[in-house]
Amino acid sequence: MSLAWRTHPNAAGPASLLLSIHDQFRAASARLQVVDVALASRIFVPLAHTLHHHHHAEEVMLFPLVHRRTGDAPAQLVTDHEELTTAIAEVEADVSRATLARFHDVLIAHLDREEALVIPILLAIPPHEAWAEIHGS
Repeated sequence: MSLAWRTHPNAAGPASLLLSIHDQFRAASARLQVVDVALASRIFVPLAHTLHHHHHAEEVMLFPLVHRRTGDAPAQLVTDHEELTTAIAEVEADVSRATLARFHDVLIAHLDREEALVIPILLAIPPHEAWAEIHGS
């Protein structure tokens, strides 16, 4: 989280939660790059499941908020999710240094793009309003 984001009055809302989750994904993926392939295979399974659920939640709750607030559907982020799903399937089919590295690159590029688009939108909304909008209240 950038310093400006950390000190923003609305940082305690959904923006902070999203960034924390993304930080955990970055850390898990970085770990996959340095452990042996057998351990990476075991670590990867719960990470992949969590990513699938996370992406579904974003597409159902967060991306509609982005669309309402900007007038544009975050099509690139949906495409990123599809590319990430493909990278996950590649690792699941063949856990190797190459598939793990591709997964990492796709994941990090997506997280960076998503944060650049979504975090400023979330910070522009008081946390209670952002939560209500995310949850359809």
